[in-house]
Amino acid sequence: MSAEPEPRGELTFEEALRRLDEVVARLESGEVGLEEAVALFERGQRYLAACRERLAAAQRRIEELTAEDLPAEGGPGEEAPPPF
Repeated sequence: MSAEPEPRGELTFEEALRRLDEVVARLESGEVGLEEAVALFERGQRYLAACRERLAAAQRRIEELTAEDLPAEGGPGEEAPPPF
């Protein structure tokens, strides 16, 4: 396996997912030795963590954005005041 250098900056979600897919494909191929498999697994864990972090950040941002659109008053079942 050619050692892919670890990025110095943060990976995008798409890039981390692509690299994770590559790691999984290599592990599933059965063409790697034990030491390389362990190293690939460790790298895959880092890519998985990066994906989870990006997804969690996106979810938090979406929750922030949708919370801004909710009416400030009123409970369940109450109608929101008209927008004008």
